[in-house]
Amino acid sequence: MRTEEDTPPADRVLLVESRADKSALAAIGQGLPRLSANEEALFLSYNYADVPVGRSFDCCFRASDASDVVSVTATVVAVTQQFGIGWDVIPHGWKTLAVLRFEPDTPALIRELPEAARWFDERVSVHVSDRDTWEARAATGTGRRS
Repeated sequence: MRTEEDTPPADRVLLVESRADKSALAAIGQGLPRLSANEEALFLSYNYADVPVGRSFDCCFRASDASDVVSVTATVVAVTQQFGIGWDVIPHGWKTLAVLRFEPDTPALIRELPEAARWFDERVSVHVSDRDTWEARAATGTGRRS
């Protein structure tokens, strides 16, 4: 178990690989709720810490260009993994399938992500974080890391 407090601020990012396609939701997503407006089922790469369902972030940005940042509230709604059972956290070090709710709207950089059937089909291309994490990454030049 690793808490957010044990993680350097610049590393507190959800690493988004892709949106889950219908086959992924059928095979893996049985533990997830039906998607509502402004919600996306996303394949996340290895997680930085145990992040609870209900945790909200306030921006997202491209992994290749941290200056391309969007202010949006992104809330973790649900999480599962290969066995299709809902979890109450995104566990540290795991790749997961998670539902995030974006408010007021799903940003274009999320909507434009490719759909995939599983992890590793796409590279990490979007980061979801808090503004202070984005600022720390931008200030230290780690905005291009994924």
